[in-house]
Amino acid sequence: MPCVAQEKCGLGLKDAPPFFGLNLGMNPKQVQSVFGKKLKVKVKKEGSFFQNFINEPPPAFLSGVRAVYLRFFNRQLYQIEIFYEAEEGRVNLDEFVGALSANLKLPRAAWAESNKRFELNCAEFSLVADNVLNPRIELTDEINRAEFEESQKRKNNKK
Repeated sequence: MPCVAQEKCGLGLKDAPPFFGLNLGMNPKQVQSVFGKKLKVKVKKEGSFFQNFINEPPPAFLSGVRAVYLRFFNRQLYQIEIFYEAEEGRVNLDEFVGALSANLKLPRAAWAESNKRFELNCAEFSLVADNVLNPRIELTDEINRAEFEESQKRKNNKK
């Protein structure tokens, strides 16, 4: 049964939390500077970067990460998706979200839970947390995501 969030989240894009030194709005070159020589970001203007750490451990700066997915539009990082390594069995999602909120200084009471998924919808960004295969977060710049989706519709209509 879905719960209704008790608080509204009025945080803007500048208040979106960083993950492993990655911030929404970064360009590919800035992301590459965070990754250093360990990982190569080959995105110019638009596209995705994906790296998993199934067969090899992640670099030290991504400790505990199982996979990372970065999505770019107009040379800006608009979505950060991170799959974490599950520690000893299933992670309690409520505790995971509580720790995220505390560590990132996000309003815990503004999260809404529905279908084993927590979502925080703020003024300009959203943060989703779930635990389908592994604990996962998805941080999205909602303004750039909408612009990306609109550009995809225009491209598809030209076909």
